[in-house]
Amino acid sequence: MYRMAQATKLKQIRESLGATQEGVTRRTRSLAVRTYVRAEDGERVTYGTAKQILDAVNELLEEQGRPPVTMDDLGLTLY
Repeated sequence: MYRMAQATKLKQIRESLGATQEGVTRRTRSLAVRTYVRAEDGERVTYGTAKQILDAVNELLEEQGRPPVTMDDLGLTLY
């Protein structure tokens, strides 16, 4: 039986920022949109990928005058 991965807190944070998946991805150094989508869907990602996402999210938060989040706050699943 196929089981969908559980969505992460990352999606909630991104939506609260009013950002698209593509918008967050553009703020990373080298991620493809598909890689970001997988992370947001709860699939496993490398620490390097998670760090790029964290940096991009915190940049968006800073622009909105909101406090930064930690890796744990994103709810990502790491290798």
